Amino acid sequence: MKSKLTFSSFFYLTSILSLLLCFGCGDTEDDQEAPPPTNNTLLDEPNEQSLQLAEQQRWLTDADWKKLKDAEQWLHLTVEDWVNLKERDWEKLKGKDWIRLTNREIREFMNLEIPRRWVAETKDEALREKFSIAARFQKLGNIPQLRYEVEFRRKWKQEAKDGFVTVTPEFAKYRVGDSAATYFLVPTEAHRQLLEDDIKQLKSIVAQEKRRFMEQLRIEDPEAWIKDMRTFLIDKHGDIPEVDTIVNFLRKLELNLPRTDEECFAYLRVYSALYLFGSHTALIYESYAWLEASDQLRHIIGDPPKQTNHLEKYRAARAAGLSFYNIKWGDD
Repeated sequence: MKSKLTFSSFFYLTSILSLLLCFGCGDTEDDQEAPPPTNNTLLDEPNEQSLQLAEQQRWLTDADWKKLKDAEQWLHLTVEDWVNLKERDWEKLKGKDWIRLTNREIREFMNLEIPRRWVAETKDEALREKFSIAARFQKLGNIPQLRYEVEFRRKWKQEAKDGFVTVTPEFAKYRVGDSAATYFLVPTEAHRQLLEDDIKQLKSIVAQEKRRFMEQLRIEDPEAWIKDMRTFLIDKHGDIPEVDTIVNFLRKLELNLPRTDEECFAYLRVYSALYLFGSHTALIYESYAWLEASDQLRHIIGDPPKQTNHLEKYRAARAAGLSFYNIKWGDD
């Protein structure tokens, strides 16, 4: 998905900061006599097409959750930790459906007679691969790093569809292991950089999957999601009043409760303070809430940046029970 707060949004936010600071500073008696308007997000009934999309989306299972928690166990390891894994750690890294080399295969590799000019003269791809693996076993020995590297290639071929692999937390973990094995066997600077990059990607993939689970919880149990959101945002920003402002607004939005203009202003104020120079760090639902708050205040602050189509897609997704991560953005 694209950045959730575009360059034009920056100017839109800065242009309303003065309104945010001043809003609510008028005569309180006037406020009591003429209370601010409220708003409900009216969601259209899902049509057949949107319901079909909801059924086709990738829904996370208990098995996905277990794989996520397993991948989390490896996040604290440094480059040196990965390179110095013990043999039992290499075995623990592998999944239940991992295709391990058998003792018979390893003996065959160790004893295979390899032609001297096999690189130049062997045309058959399967035979070339066999000679290549055998040559490495005969040079390096039966060590866990080499076994893992060979087995990972098998895993890649097993998982690939049309040459591509969906990088789940589990597969990202496998790939870090492969990079660690390669760096151990051939300790070049390029291989170290590859390992560092894959470690970063593992952390990113795990964080993304956790956000997907949180988004799924929103659909299945909104009240539980709100509690998790509060915990998540406190861990992210600290136990500050701004978190309460965000959570209270998200709760009203998700439960379709009325939101006053003052609450919308408060949400925009907090959002701009926390994410003005880092909108990509906001959760997808926080960005959606920013659009809803801006849309409600159009009669005061004018039209928000041209992201109306985004708002319509968010609303359609909610109506269909579709995760925001499964929205088809196209060329928006």
